[in-house]
Amino acid sequence: MQHFLAYHNAQKMGYSCTEITTPRVKTSKPVSGLEGSTVWLVAGEGKRPKSYFLASRFIIAECSPEKHLGSELPNEVSGLGDLFGTRIALDGRPILEELRRASANFVNGFFELRDPSLVSALKTLE
Repeated sequence: MQHFLAYHNAQKMGYSCTEITTPRVKTSKPVSGLEGSTVWLVAGEGKRPKSYFLASRFIIAECSPEKHLGSELPNEVSGLGDLFGTRIALDGRPILEELRRASANFVNGFFELRDPSLVSALKTLE
């Protein structure tokens, strides 16, 4: 099974991860054919210093390319899973630094997690 990491920057998106009502992620990356994959959503909230959270974990049930035409993030994946909001803080945990390294400090946005140890570490947070 594939695992993907997505990053939600509340400041750039214009809303907090606590306002997400269904497990979903918007992205500029291709999403077709990802049904059945797991998404781990990390959120950065506030200004410097930001606080980081594991905001959601879900299994992709629907891939919607070009759902948000004209947007910087036109594609969307959504599915069934858990919304954690700000309950699972990542600040001060070693996994936050590991996720930053794997994602180029979250610049990669939505990308496949290929390191099984990162996936295992995320599973322990739930």
